[in-house]
Amino acid sequence: MPSELAEECYAALRQRGEEGAELFIALTARVGEGGEEICFQRAIVPDQICHRTPQGLLVTIEGEALFALNRACFEHEELLAGQIHSHPNHAYHSGADDELALVQLPGGLSIVVPDFARGPLRPRRWSVYQLRANGSWRPKPRRVKLKLK
Repeated sequence: MPSELAEECYAALRQRGEEGAELFIALTARVGEGGEEICFQRAIVPDQICHRTPQGLLVTIEGEALFALNRACFEHEELLAGQIHSHPNHAYHSGADDELALVQLPGGLSIVVPDFARGPLRPRRWSVYQLRANGSWRPKPRRVKLKLK
């Protein structure tokens, strides 16, 4: 992931967090030479609504916004291979994160940033999950590395 892209995402997450809301950002990618790595290219913020419920915060993205997101990926010959969002406190993949994920590509990544992205950019504090072929999310396996370049 290019450092500039990580910084762009982090700033957007922090700004929305200052409003007390979560933000979902889609990460597009291209497959690197040899097919062994993906290189994130762009961050796209689809139209979304942040809900406050008794159980916590929840973001929904309607069908038209999902269609526009997928069309943008197709037009740029990119994959929707990742997503990044923040939580108000701890970084973990909630049940809602599992069920309402933007990424549907097996092997895709879901990154959760703690504390509404307050403080310095520190990817070591992020939780990274990978989508399995059976549709379940698992904590990032050791062979998956998220590197800022």
